[in-house]
Amino acid sequence: MHLERIFAHIVAGYLIAVGLFFGLASIFQISYIHIEPAGKFYVLGISAVFAASGVGSFFLLRKGKLKKGGASLTEVRQEAIEKLKDPELLSRIAIKDSDSELRESAQERLKEISGTN
Repeated sequence: MHLERIFAHIVAGYLIAVGLFFGLASIFQISYIHIEPAGKFYVLGISAVFAASGVGSFFLLRKGKLKKGGASLTEVRQEAIEKLKDPELLSRIAIKDSDSELRESAQERLKEISGTN
């Protein structure tokens, strides 16, 4: 399973866990967490917000309403290569980049630059 695919679910689960932990810590006395009596309701309220946002995020993820938007990293790098004019940087990308598609784009851009100069 790819971490990218489940990362948002992990974050939603973490929000739920943190909310539940501090909610229970404000109700029951835990030896390593000391919450003043005057602050218990604040901690309980904040923990409820954390847990509710985690549950809400989880359900929105399951319904497909929290999709990643915008361009991917490869698309952004592709656009940057098309605008680059530095032959040294382009040659480094053409030789050393791990993405073969970006290496080819850098090689093509180098050909364009050398043809115009």
